[in-house]
Amino acid sequence: MPDWLIGLIALTLGAGLAVGGVHRYRTSRAFLAAAHRVPGVVTGVHRVERTDSYEYFAVLRFRTLDGAEIETVAQTRSGSYELTRLKGTRVGVLYDPRNPREARLDSNSGRAVGGSIGMVAAGCAFAVLGFVMLAFTVT
Repeated sequence: MPDWLIGLIALTLGAGLAVGGVHRYRTSRAFLAAAHRVPGVVTGVHRVERTDSYEYFAVLRFRTLDGAEIETVAQTRSGSYELTRLKGTRVGVLYDPRNPREARLDSNSGRAVGGSIGMVAAGCAFAVLGFVMLAFTVT
């Protein structure tokens, strides 16, 4: 594979990661700005089978500020061990007041800000690498 093509792939991948990270960051910030925080309980673990692995999500039960009792699957992934350990534990829950079934654990992963910044940083690193590779193969 020619060096310029590898550079172009790295540049494209980096730009895509950076744009995806910015979108994820903005979406998370909008969710957090509107979300209500209430106490809840992790009642179980929801497992989703993927092509070659599994993803695990907390099952949360909480009462909205309007008094409605909700049990839903959290929108953020976690490790199976962590969730099994949290089962039956009281946790903070962030939920969208317009759709309380859209809920997240009130944790670093639930806020999704750190992962978004990581995506942007990795994307910028790949983009710079790709740009440098392209610059040196063209000359």
